[in-house]
Amino acid sequence: MFYTSAHGTDPATDAREVLGIGAATWDRFVVVPEFPAGDGVTQALGMSEQGGGPVATALCVMAALGTPARLLDTQGDDATGRAILEELRMLGVRTESIAIHPGARSALAHILVRQRDGARHIFFQPADCPEPDAEVILSKSFGKVGLVHLNGRHENTARQVLAWAKEAGVPVSFDGGAGRYRESIRDLVLGSGLRILAREFACAFTGASSLEAAAEALRGDSPELLVITDGVKGSWIWPRGEASFHEPAVAVADVVDTTGCGDVYHGAFLHGWMQQWPAQRCARLASELAAETAKYVGGREAIRRIGSSVNR
Repeated sequence: MFYTSAHGTDPATDAREVLGIGAATWDRFVVVPEFPAGDGVTQALGMSEQGGGPVATALCVMAALGTPARLLDTQGDDATGRAILEELRMLGVRTESIAIHPGARSALAHILVRQRDGARHIFFQPADCPEPDAEVILSKSFGKVGLVHLNGRHENTARQVLAWAKEAGVPVSFDGGAGRYRESIRDLVLGSGLRILAREFACAFTGASSLEAAAEALRGDSPELLVITDGVKGSWIWPRGEASFHEPAVAVADVVDTTGCGDVYHGAFLHGWMQQWPAQRCARLASELAAETAKYVGGREAIRRIGSSVNR
């Protein structure tokens, strides 16, 4: 096992960064007229490849907008892993905390995208690498982290970092994606003070049947921030000590693909939070960039187009 070399400027001189613990993937997209129902041949309407993974993509957004970001992960030394690392570096994410395991397999996903509505069907092969060792990575650098961002991957590593974050007074955000709740990560959600959750995740976590009931339960321990997202219906935001509000989704006339929209929302919202923006401004930027993402195939294409003009 070895670690990748540092990318970007000297970490000792950087602003406080966001440390993400999550699994970066390589995604291969195939745009199809309809999902296949059985044997047969379907002509692809388009193909593309790019990196993915909820935490990794959120970090790419933050880095593109100007917030220093670093990923704690583990990859193989295969072609897939090399592609993952290359794109992360290109988009400005620090990669020196990614452990590389010779001979191991990196995570790969094949994603069918239905042309008429951007719906997806994902075939996912996870990496077979061991979890990263947080103690090795963070022993000398944890003090400069301004936010830890989790989504439940690398569970044991995340618990280790969560304990250190609590001791150091570093805030923790949790990304609860639709269809991703499992009982084993309950403590990670409760350990976070910034919770940005899909409605499906929030209801599964609380056992509630409505968004309102789920929000009431999730606010029971007074987190600093609760956000519940619900696709085209927008998002609901409860900042601690402030009035709650609803942020409408930004309409997209012709949706191409919804992959990564939630991840981009997280990254944009947390960028604003790191800049100490009001919650309304964070939510607006997050909604705008999530909508922009839906105009392209994959979650990373819009990030490449962000540029400094969106850093406002």
